[in-house]
Amino acid sequence: MNQIDHIAIAVFSIKETSQTLYQLFNWQFSDIQEIPEQEIKASFVSLGDLHIELIEPMSDHSKLHIFLTKRGEGLHHIALKSGDIQADLRQLDQQGVQLLQKNAQMGANGKRIAFISPKETSGALVELCEPLKGERDGDA
Repeated sequence: MNQIDHIAIAVFSIKETSQTLYQLFNWQFSDIQEIPEQEIKASFVSLGDLHIELIEPMSDHSKLHIFLTKRGEGLHHIALKSGDIQADLRQLDQQGVQLLQKNAQMGANGKRIAFISPKETSGALVELCEPLKGERDGDA
């Protein structure tokens, strides 16, 4: 868990934000994918070994929509790479770390993910992210 996989930015519209970021920085985001398990839509851009993820709520009732309504658009979470997410979750749980999930869930691009409570990390939401088997470090 010593490498950043991606940084996620919560937005109301991936389409509008990705167009703005393309105009500003020439960043070309991937096709928008839906992740029903998380009630979000997501799109990525690769900047070397780091990826930026734009996340948009799928409904007005999703946790992300509530987040956006309370806090507005902006940084949502930082995702750390995990070689074995279940082992990392067990270790953190044994250390008494408050987890938002004790078992990995399906995230964007078929990766397995889980979140650490922001209460543990001075208010920052941290995601553990297990790359797909055989995935290169530079792939989103």
